[in-house]
Amino acid sequence: MNIKRILTTTIAALLPLAVSATTLIVPASGTGPGANGSHWQTELTLHNTSASAVTATLTFHDAIGAAGTSTVNVAPRATVAIADVVATRFGRESATGAIEITFDNAFAQKLSIASRTFNKTSGGEFGQDIPAVDAATAPDAGNTIVLGAPSSEADARFNFGVYAVTAATVQWDLLRADGSVAASKTVTYAAGSQNQYNDGITTLFNSSPQNSDTVHAVVTQGRALAYGSAINNASGDPTYVPGLLVRPDPRINFAGVSFGNNTAIDVADANHDGVLDRALDIQTGSWPIGFRVVVISSTGATFELVDPPSDLKLVDTHGGILWTPSASLSGTSTTITLRVTADGSTEIITIPVNLR
Repeated sequence: MNIKRILTTTIAALLPLAVSATTLIVPASGTGPGANGSHWQTELTLHNTSASAVTATLTFHDAIGAAGTSTVNVAPRATVAIADVVATRFGRESATGAIEITFDNAFAQKLSIASRTFNKTSGGEFGQDIPAVDAATAPDAGNTIVLGAPSSEADARFNFGVYAVTAATVQWDLLRADGSVAASKTVTYAAGSQNQYNDGITTLFNSSPQNSDTVHAVVTQGRALAYGSAINNASGDPTYVPGLLVRPDPRINFAGVSFGNNTAIDVADANHDGVLDRALDIQTGSWPIGFRVVVISSTGATFELVDPPSDLKLVDTHGGILWTPSASLSGTSTTITLRVTADGSTEIITIPVNLR
């Protein structure tokens, strides 16, 4: 009998198994005074539908990242409501940030999270629900998030913000009601940081708000959640503005991809949605594969790869790409993502790839 093998097996059986976790994000919460005499606080409610107790870890994230943690135990089929959670659980007197809720993946469909952020006044409370979002589904590079500002800039102010699930870059665009781009700004955020721009059209874009403005948050790198809040100036009543995922037609003219050194298009983006019409078939192995991303522009275009594998490189300033994918990738599919600037616009284009 192999005693050593028996002991090893017994010890392994006694070791705890790795536990996967579910992470939900409430992208905005806060406590303390705001504009026009408002005073804000967030109530967080957890409800457990399981027959077992669940423990959740709460982490508060502000502009610098993780800024405090707290543990909540929820008994079987019980509810825990945490009043003014940013103050009572994270010890903040005045702060705005996101709340991350992490718990055992076994309870992914059994623990519900609700949050309500409200303005507490002598005349009562005016509040809004801010839903928790699964971090795994957060928009990534190439996604555009639309935030609709108030139809009357005189009656309401517009706050908006972002939570960076990973290190992320967001191109913020301000569009007027007639579709013109009034301002653009690109900001890079550290992983786990939350930034809110109060009266953001003024503070982020250095522009004056107009009726029916729209803000686009274009994720060009990483994963990020964008949100907004419209607050009535007279009553202090807020309305939550969820970020809506869209796929806008790009403002640049992405013609497609050309193999070799010519500009003839071998695979096109005929519908001009910024995504190549079909996947490139790339042979894996030891030989490098070269192709060119073709953008038609009167001013010339600049190209930047977004999160590329180490063996994929831009080889010139005209969209030339060289790639030597490993044979171990044969049979898989992926995408190549580029940030392209041309004719005064910056867009994300996507090239699907099948590796052979």
